Amino acid sequence: MWRIKTITGTIIESSRFTNKPMRLHERPVCSERRELWLATSHDDEHGFVIHTKLMPARKTHCVTLVLAGSTVLGLYNATTGASANYVHQDPPFLTKSLDILVLAVWAIVGFICAAVGWLGLSDVLGGALAYLLLAVACRAVHRKRLREFVDESVNELHLMRVVRPIRRAQGH
Repeated sequence: MWRIKTITGTIIESSRFTNKPMRLHERPVCSERRELWLATSHDDEHGFVIHTKLMPARKTHCVTLVLAGSTVLGLYNATTGASANYVHQDPPFLTKSLDILVLAVWAIVGFICAAVGWLGLSDVLGGALAYLLLAVACRAVHRKRLREFVDESVNELHLMRVVRPIRRAQGH
């Protein structure tokens, strides 16, 4: 499925930045970004950039980040018990700039085939529409499954922090 890992540490620096206006071909994920620096128990410092308006943690809070590569997908704040699912809060786009390139190539090939007489124009337009709908549907399913997976991961972190210490204290 996904190669998800977690990293736990104390926030030593948290900065909020407003993103600059984008160029015509760029699409902003969010109008703000947060730069987060964590100090782990091994005296390592790790920096992360999160494109979101939501940050349920402050400096000196103990947090656990849910990561896919270097992308932060979720955050659990062990100090306050708050959490954030960034896939749910600021979801990735369903269409990408690659789709425009694919549709442009599809249109060129389709018009050449239509001019030669191999395909009709309705076949070309139908194929382009089918590609676009299939790409958006696949990305929507992927986004939904990833959002649910991150929710499960954050809930597991919450259970590890709250329920398991209570059970250990009671002798279960």
